[in-house]
Amino acid sequence: MVEKQVTSATPDSQPGQPNEEEVTRRRRLFSASDLRATTIGWEIALPIVGGPLLGFFLDRRLDTSPRWTLILLGMGLLSAIAAVIRHVKYEFYVMNKEENEKRAAELEKMKELIKEQERRRKQSYGK
Repeated sequence: MVEKQVTSATPDSQPGQPNEEEVTRRRRLFSASDLRATTIGWEIALPIVGGPLLGFFLDRRLDTSPRWTLILLGMGLLSAIAAVIRHVKYEFYVMNKEENEKRAAELEKMKELIKEQERRRKQSYGK
């Protein structure tokens, strides 16, 4: 973590006690969405590589030709596609949620402006 400390050098501050003006800030290196985006690569790669690898070992053990390799490759591909679809759906959900929150905040601002205009009108006209 990156830490920045800002301290003031006052003669009355004691070295053992923290000063009230001392501020410590920590920046986040990655947000939750960044970390989620990095996991999608693993969600794609592991089933596509792991399925055929397991199928290869099963084929050698059970003396079946490429049957299990192809079956598990197909399952791995389907699993990877499902992971991508799930990730895209979640991102659209987050985008829509943020957009709705912005619209709600704008609506509240508009309501406050209308109330303020009504209050001023009543003051001006005495109603």
